[in-house]
Order: sequence, then structure tokens, then C-alpha cells
Amino acid sequence: MRGDLDSILAENDVEALLLYSDSFRDANMYYLTEFLAPDAFIFLKRTDEEPIMVVSQMEYPRAQKQSIIKDVRSYIDYNYLQAVKSAKEPQLGAMKFIAKVAEKELGAETKICVPPNFPVIAADVLRGEGLTIEPMFCVVEKARETKDIHEVKEIRAVQAVNQKVTTEAIELIANSDIGSNKTLHFKGEPLTVGRIKSFFGHKLLENGCLPEEDIIVACGTKSSDPHYSGEAEDKLKADQPIILDIYPRSIQKRYWTDMTRTVVKGKASNKLKKMFDAVSEAKNVSLDAIQAGALGSHIYDVCCDVLEKAGYETTRNGKKVTRGMTHGLGHGVGLQIHESPRMSELSMSPLKEHNVVTVEPGVYDPDVGGVRLEDIIEVTKSGYRNLTRMETQLEI
Repeated sequence: MRGDLDSILAENDVEALLLYSDSFRDANMYYLTEFLAPDAFIFLKRTDEEPIMVVSQMEYPRAQKQSIIKDVRSYIDYNYLQAVKSAKEPQLGAMKFIAKVAEKELGAETKICVPPNFPVIAADVLRGEGLTIEPMFCVVEKARETKDIHEVKEIRAVQAVNQKVTTEAIELIANSDIGSNKTLHFKGEPLTVGRIKSFFGHKLLENGCLPEEDIIVACGTKSSDPHYSGEAEDKLKADQPIILDIYPRSIQKRYWTDMTRTVVKGKASNKLKKMFDAVSEAKNVSLDAIQAGALGSHIYDVCCDVLEKAGYETTRNGKKVTRGMTHGLGHGVGLQIHESPRMSELSMSPLKEHNVVTVEPGVYDPDVGGVRLEDIIEVTKSGYRNLTRMETQLEI
């Protein structure tokens, strides 16, 4: 949470934090300011002091009204035009301006942490001006790992939309007709991946959400590739697995959610039913193992134990497999669709109360297709709170 930022900086033996980016694309900048701007601006914070935000004069009135930062300043307060005009190139002048602001507010001798995506040329200029710059991983990201009550509320809201629209999409598939070659038809036209994705796009947008990245609608043997998103012309077929992996973002609040369901219109084969039952059990057992303090690697092992006992291979211990579970168990979700913490063999940090993570076991067979089931949950002291309220059902 934001309140942890000072202790995280102290743990990393730095005295201040500096960001220079826009907040449309940079989740860290939006998280720290809750101010949306398409152009880069400056965020500064000394340990145990209130942060400062420096924006262009155009954005200054809006930033004062909308940002959670109390101390908002304008570029004009630091003679921006003079700094840029005095440099050989305007771009270089802008970098020197950042150095000027940082030196005035943070001090030349201060150890200043910058995130990994901080512009290299800006870091070079700041160091050339005598500032001590320390690029570091997982500073703001670590604070973002635990969600406060308002963040969980936003994720829950977008998940409610996700469930509503996904339920409607599954009903559309269930109500389709089976034509020649088992191709599904709806209102006389083949039911294609493109039609399903268009349905999701329109419905999500009507509810204030965007499928900002390409959602996954994969049918038949092609669904055995976990990240095959589906081509628009792919036709949905009866008696075949259809994976719907839907991860929209709230347009206004920026938070994401993530949910996957696997369905079959018609009758599933015995092999597919066995895969579905194994994945369902793996998800339930993994959920039961989740609580604050549990290692992500341990929960992943619990999942692998279930699947391997059912006869499916996993990539545990570095095994190369073409059938079975070929990915980790889950990941954090928030202002990014994939963020920390992770749940995989490499996840050696304990889960914390108020982490929001996915639990998404899957089994894949190139001759059959894939089955993946995914819920999004909040970690609690003694277990978890499931933010997903949608049941799983294979045959529809």
C-alpha cells in the first residue's frame, strides 16, 4: 500500500524517490498520483516527507483538482523555459530541467531511487549534474502488491462486469445452432471468434470497461496453446473446448481483472471431461492452500501434485513438456494485468494479506485442446476472499 513506501525506501537504503513519466502508460506514476496525463511529468518524494508533483502549466489546474498529491507545482515555478532555452537542444534542456528540480527539492548528495523504466538519457544527465541516481526494481511495485479497501472495491467492480458479460457470451454460445461440420451458427451466420470478441468489446465498453489487450477466445485443438488468442475467422465448433480468458480494465479507475472459463457446446469427450475434473480439483486445492504467509512456490507445488497424480505432466523442476500444465499458477492483478506477486516454482516470497492474485491451473493436449479455469482472489490472514462469483460448467 502507499503507506508502505517510506519503509520500502528505507529497506533499500535510499533517501528519495524520483519518477519522470506519463501516467497513461506508467502504472507506478498513476498509483502514486491518481492523476491521468498523456505527457511526462515529475514526481519527487523524500523519505518520511510529503511528495511533490511538478506538471506543465497546461495540466496544473487539473492536477490541483484531481491528483491525490497535495503539493502540486507548475514547471513555471522552476523557470522551465529558461532551462530549455539555455541548452543546445530542447530535449537536453528538458532533462537538465529535471535535474534542476531534483537538486533543489531532494539535494545533490541525496541517494535518489528511480524505477527501471526511468529514461537512460535522463539518468545520464542527472548524474552529469552531480546527482546520485540508483535504479532499482520493485520499489513502487512492492507497495502496489497489497491493495487497500478502495483498490479491492474497484477490482471487484470490474470483475462484476466481467462476470456479467462472460455469462452473456456463454449464453450466446449455448443458444447457438449446430450446423454442418459441427460449426456453430447464430442467427443464420457462423459463430466465429471475431463475433464473440466483438460481443465482448461492445458489452464491456457499455459497462465502462475496455478489453485493452486482445482477449483469448480459442476453440478446439488450437486452445492447447495457452496464449493462442484466436483469429477472427476461426469458427467455433460443437463438442470442442472453448477457452474464454477475459481480462478487461476499468476505463475510469484503471484497474484490471482476469477470469477464465472453459466450456463445450454439446458433449465433451471423456478425455476432455477428465482434464476438466483435474483442473477443477487443482484450482480448489490450490485455493484451500492460500493464506497470508504461504509461499507462492508451495501453492504451485500443491497444484502440480494434484495434476501429476491425475496423470498430467507439469513443468515443475524444469521439465520440458508438450502435454499437461505448461505455465505458472497465478499472478498479481491491479493497475497492470500481470504484476507481483506470482505463484510459480520461482516464487519464494510469502503471500501477504490483501494481495490480489489469480489462481489459474490449466491442462493442455495438442490432440484434444486445453482446459483452464481462473478465479481472482484477495489473500486474507487465514485464507482468501474470492472476488469471482461465477460458477464453472463444462457442457452448456
